[in-house]
Amino acid sequence: MLKKILFIIPLLFIHFLIKSQCIDSIPKKYFRSPLGIPLYLAGNFGELRSNHFHSGLDMKTNGQEGYNIYASADGFVSRIKISPWGYGKSIYIDHPNGFTTVYAHLKEFKGKIADEIKKYQYQNESWEIDWYPSDTLLKVKKGEIIALSGNTGGSGGPHLHFEVRETKSEHPVNPLLCGFDIKDDIKPIIKSIAVFPLTDSSLVNGKNTVQYFDVVDINGTYQLKYGSQISAFGKIGIGIETIDKLNGVSNRNGIYSIELSVENETIYKSEMKEFSFDDSRALNSLIDYETYIRKKVRYQKSFIDPNNHLTIYSKEKNKGVITFNTNSKQKKNKYLVTDTYGNSSSLKFDIQTITIPNYSAKLKSKIDTVFSYLDDNVFNDRNLIMHIPRCALYTDLEFEYQIKDTMVGAITPTYQLHNDYTPLHDYIDVSIKVGRLKEELRSKAVMINIDRNGKYYSRGGEWRNNYLTAQSKNFGGFAVMIDTVPPTIKPYNIYDNKNMSNNSSLIVTIADNLSGIKSYRGEIDGKWILMEYEAKKAQLFHDFENLPKGEHLFKIELIDGVGNKSVLEIPFTR
Repeated sequence: MLKKILFIIPLLFIHFLIKSQCIDSIPKKYFRSPLGIPLYLAGNFGELRSNHFHSGLDMKTNGQEGYNIYASADGFVSRIKISPWGYGKSIYIDHPNGFTTVYAHLKEFKGKIADEIKKYQYQNESWEIDWYPSDTLLKVKKGEIIALSGNTGGSGGPHLHFEVRETKSEHPVNPLLCGFDIKDDIKPIIKSIAVFPLTDSSLVNGKNTVQYFDVVDINGTYQLKYGSQISAFGKIGIGIETIDKLNGVSNRNGIYSIELSVENETIYKSEMKEFSFDDSRALNSLIDYETYIRKKVRYQKSFIDPNNHLTIYSKEKNKGVITFNTNSKQKKNKYLVTDTYGNSSSLKFDIQTITIPNYSAKLKSKIDTVFSYLDDNVFNDRNLIMHIPRCALYTDLEFEYQIKDTMVGAITPTYQLHNDYTPLHDYIDVSIKVGRLKEELRSKAVMINIDRNGKYYSRGGEWRNNYLTAQSKNFGGFAVMIDTVPPTIKPYNIYDNKNMSNNSSLIVTIADNLSGIKSYRGEIDGKWILMEYEAKKAQLFHDFENLPKGEHLFKIELIDGVGNKSVLEIPFTR
């Protein structure tokens, strides 16, 4: 058995929970619609997404690209970001009322904005940019066409992602509070609830594990499915599975407000007015993360983890924790779920008290140590060091650890650091000691993070003596691999000496086996060319502009995350 050494670094500090005040001055009827078509939503503000809250409105564009995008109010373009990921092509406009509007997943830019962007890209020889123009360069008027709608970045289909942010704090606020013409007279839907035992001695229906209860709608009133009964002992928490819908669309949307009362006293209330991007990942603390990972169902917890700093909580008592003991009687509970337009649904249910609990404590797997969310924590075991910074955890962690066999392609064993079912708010540092390697192989080493399904992801890494160190926002398996395989470049619509006169663009497909594409450079006749990366198709393409007739040489160079390089040269005519 391996000897394990735990170093807990004590820190003397006062832990304050700082919450920004909700914004009460959200402008009404100040912004016009950024689209010229009726507004229907594919997603709303605060909707639960993977590792984050949705920060705006996803406005439908009839499944098509190319609709005019209009500036919602007078202002100036304060930021332009172009990326193959995330928001894709996006524009940020600051307005004199102290708010910023954001327009994302755009197909292309229009007018002076497009001209200045292209000039900036060529000056910096980069298609991917994050540019903050001066406040006098790109002034816009309300209703001015600034772009065309698209499907760029992480978009799953053509639409416009639109946001309203407080300029000073950069906090996104709920655009539905701004008075846009969106029809909604549909009440939220309550699907089920979950009841959580919160200590080793807590019970729900005689068990020390979370229990789920289906909900039915009978004549407009929600209640537990017939025959369902809930009993409890000790400290428990409750969660709810609920969605909202809007007129004219079938999409599942997020809820504006959730309120839980016990014996007519509110013990929990959340409201989706605004949030901070710094806190958005704490969505994983709001939901029952393990149930989501296992079943892809999101239960919004109505109790608050100690290190959950979300500002959406407008009221709470005892962090939403309910206590049942021998002196407790039956408790009457009520959920009130409300959307932004005031449509609401409620669920009433009782929880009985178990007066004389008779059970055996659940058997737990071996716990290697306990980490406090308030402390810096370091775990050291022979060839592995893990550092969890303070407040990276949402609550204290009963940490589990084991060493597994070396997987195919790896040069170290797999070090299993806890599991996939515990969320992290911040990066942890993982260092793995590697035996002697030739210098040329050290530079090709990559740390991988392996999930519960055996799929692995590159986390990069840098050397610190004989340890390869990398960061991860997930627990799971960790090992080291060597990446000596260069990226691949495959011509898509070009070949040697092809006459490209009938082609408006030049396209190649690219890929990498492990460490990922770090950079690329395209040239024609030795001069840098603008090549756009479409990540969903793994393609780079260049639109021909003012290229003279005659013979030309196209060259593309790719470099992956550890420096492996591929170069392709193709002569062509036009």
